[in-house]
Amino acid sequence: MSDRAAGPRPGGASGVRPDGASHVRPTGPPGGFEDPDPPPATGLRQRWSGPSSTTTPRPLRHRRTADLSTLASLVLALPWFLFSLTVVGMAGLGIGALVGNTTVVPILCMVLWLLSGVLIFYRPVEVGVARFFLRARRPTPSERDRLEHAWHEVTRAAGRDGARYQLFIEDSDALNAYAASGHIVTVTRKTLDAMPHHHLAAVLAHELGHHLGGHPWSNLLAYWYSVPARLLTRVLRLVLRLVVALFSTVFAVVARMPALASFIAKVITWSLILFVVFFVTVLMATAVQSGQTWAPPAVALIVLTPLILPWLARRSEYRADRIAANLGYGHALIEVFEDWLRQGMDDDRRNFVLRARLFSTHPALAARIKRLDAYLRKNV
Repeated sequence: MSDRAAGPRPGGASGVRPDGASHVRPTGPPGGFEDPDPPPATGLRQRWSGPSSTTTPRPLRHRRTADLSTLASLVLALPWFLFSLTVVGMAGLGIGALVGNTTVVPILCMVLWLLSGVLIFYRPVEVGVARFFLRARRPTPSERDRLEHAWHEVTRAAGRDGARYQLFIEDSDALNAYAASGHIVTVTRKTLDAMPHHHLAAVLAHELGHHLGGHPWSNLLAYWYSVPARLLTRVLRLVLRLVVALFSTVFAVVARMPALASFIAKVITWSLILFVVFFVTVLMATAVQSGQTWAPPAVALIVLTPLILPWLARRSEYRADRIAANLGYGHALIEVFEDWLRQGMDDDRRNFVLRARLFSTHPALAARIKRLDAYLRKNV
């Protein structure tokens, strides 16, 4: 699935695993699955159904919570939050200077900005987020019938009220789905058209797993409270590019040596970057030497955050897979992953193995299949 705000993606029936071992006959939620249309003849397996006491849903175990990856992501977002709060306060000072009140206006600006985070979970605002930022639309009547059929089947298995969630369609030819905000579930048009019912239900079960783990709302909240800081960094980056372009133009015109001008521009750029890094390093080193207890954790957090955040995102994908398995869709989810592997959806990782492992927000499909199969054999 995509790497959006909350990051989501995901597919069981009898079959053979890549290593040659046969699967145990898969089971589904009570009542089984019913495909409204026969599955395509290629690339997909036969429909399966049948209740099983070993996969009977346990609704009390599927309440909305904030799991470890959710809480850790919020903690790691604190530097961006504090940076944004400072930016809002500085903007408030500027506004206060214009109106003649530099005490109340900055505080009011910060309080209003803090309260604005609640609005992003207001239903009309969520719909706006889906329509204008995620470029999603409401499903047509025929799309809604099939989507709601699978969705309500999944939410019943989890003991949740499916009507509390907003279902959307993204007009895309990619096989994808994602959970966003507090109550949004979006699937692409191709996912809805191409997948048989039990595969679609498995994908939706995975997305419900994200909502139950609190991944979408925490990602959205962290992003929302980082917007002022991100805007400032973009402005500073733009200013830096303009300065570099100006120096490049000057040297190109005066010296008539474009190569030298380009070299000098790169030297200036890297000098500014190294200066910022040096300044932060000296600041932290001074704090450590002065005995500040917060300094070592702060240094470690700054250095490791780019690696920790993708790792937490991968953990959230594994957890959503396990929730889907607990709801009875584990084998179907494995089938979806296997089908995606056959279509080459993981091929781009082969050229960037180390980078993909460290910075990708989604685990490799083969790793997800292996973990999910082991989980099913042990727990289901």
